[in-house]
Amino acid sequence: MEDIYYIIGTAYAGKSTMVKLLAQRHNGIACEVLELRILENLKKQGKPIFVDTNISIETLKKISDIDHVLVMLSDQNVSVNRFFERPDREKQFLYQLLMQEPDPDAAMANFRECLTLINSKESYDKFLNSGFMVLLRDDNRTAEETFAIVEEMFGLN
Repeated sequence: MEDIYYIIGTAYAGKSTMVKLLAQRHNGIACEVLELRILENLKKQGKPIFVDTNISIETLKKISDIDHVLVMLSDQNVSVNRFFERPDREKQFLYQLLMQEPDPDAAMANFRECLTLINSKESYDKFLNSGFMVLLRDDNRTAEETFAIVEEMFGLN
């Protein structure tokens, strides 16, 4: 799977943005919701594939080269507190559902508590120490600057 590049990590780290930019700039395919079995069909198109995924570290170590996986991490507070600041349809749909609950504040608090558990220090450290390349979110860096780093890390420049 030499033309497949995976980006994993925490919420609000820039994974989706980088996958979209990589696909645009390298005439590739952007995949966000993905099952492993469809990769074979996509590979037949002869284009690089860039995947925003939650495939486990263990599985990625089995199916991918170490230099084809990038872990992108954001601070836990950022990933929890800024989750709905993005225009993604899915996130805005979820936000609207939470706001329609009988007690929207309680629903939001519960959701944020779930995000806190998902983005725990233990999970963060597991990503950080996975053995894959790691890029930490830096709000002082533009998307273009981050893209240049990602492109270099994947050896695509």
